[in-house]
Amino acid sequence: MTLPAVVALACGGDKDDGGGSLSGGSAGAAGKGGSSANGGSSASGGSGGTLMVTGGSSSGGSSASGGSSASGGSSASGGSGGTDMCSGAEYQQKTTSALDIYFVFDRTGSMGTDCEYVPGGTPPEDSKACFATYALSDYLINVSSTVDTRLAFQFMSLPDDCDGTPYETPLVPLTKLPLTASHAMIQDLSNETFEGGLGTHIEGALRGLAAFTTSARTAGREMIGVLMTDGDPNGCEDDIGALSDIVADHLAATGIRTFIIGMEGATDENLERLGTAGGADPHDDWCGDVNAPCHYWNVEQGAEDAIANALTAIVEQAAPIPCEFAVDGFKPPAGQTLDFGKVNVTLTDDNDKPTKIGQVPSEDDCPNDIPAWYYDNPASPSSIHLCTNACSLVTDSATGSKVSVVVGCEDTVIVPPIK
Repeated sequence: MTLPAVVALACGGDKDDGGGSLSGGSAGAAGKGGSSANGGSSASGGSGGTLMVTGGSSSGGSSASGGSSASGGSSASGGSGGTDMCSGAEYQQKTTSALDIYFVFDRTGSMGTDCEYVPGGTPPEDSKACFATYALSDYLINVSSTVDTRLAFQFMSLPDDCDGTPYETPLVPLTKLPLTASHAMIQDLSNETFEGGLGTHIEGALRGLAAFTTSARTAGREMIGVLMTDGDPNGCEDDIGALSDIVADHLAATGIRTFIIGMEGATDENLERLGTAGGADPHDDWCGDVNAPCHYWNVEQGAEDAIANALTAIVEQAAPIPCEFAVDGFKPPAGQTLDFGKVNVTLTDDNDKPTKIGQVPSEDDCPNDIPAWYYDNPASPSSIHLCTNACSLVTDSATGSKVSVVVGCEDTVIVPPIK
């Protein structure tokens, strides 16, 4: 998942040499004669609305509709009153994308014949247990480090687990990915016999997932739970409505999402109810017998890349999207007071074409047809938010768009109140 760089420029400001959440060097003069952007590397999404940001020197600004554009700039549809981008200091936020996953994996006998994991090998048994052992191990070893991810692991089902207590403590605690082939988590997967005869205790797993993800939540990191099962509830609570309530209540109380992966043998409609209650976004792939879009993932027997693809998609959903930017590190130009009424936001696309986008009063005022932004609290801003369509331009970018936030300009470009 490629995410954008976010660059904050203070017109005429000085380099921020330390402290706060932003750092950076000087930026070149913008507008006529300004140096071109040198395409800083793309950033990964940050937790809690912050990002790790990289960027080159700032280049020619853009004007809103009706204003003259700077050298190399472009016009923004719907804006008013054009001004060139300022020159000044370039700040870089230091926070990286951070995600914690608690993964609970069904070990009951219905998973089939066990096998030993051999790094670089292929599953020697045609069974869900063997496919999953290889798929999970390969994923944990080879997963990209673009998103700072930690994963904790536990098997289901365990004795006396209906209240969730055995799952409140993972078999392997939160561990940074990727892993080595010799890691204890890989060895535990390889050594599991899949002879559990206790039943599919989904209630216990969900209660344990809720308890651990709540207690182990770390500031600055997104936390999620993932349950993968090949069966319907058997033992403990077996009413899907009641089980969905466990997941929904956890989401409502904490904001922590629970993602569901189903394997052959589980009823898709049941898992879809759990996935919907857990807060997963709708998607069109891996829906099994459920009409797309769906909220859970059906990986069937778990062969080849099915499990890795599902986990990759879950991480893409769960990793915070870089469409909210903290303003606490911004500095005004020398001798001036920071004025949030003199802030402009520019999107630079894959072709390095900048477009200044306008501000709207609130999320409810976001236009349907043009990109825009708003403050979380106009009276006392703590963050800048991109409207949905502007956010989509950033997150759907193939190579990573850039978002520039400029303070200390003559005024703020405002979108006319047209929706």
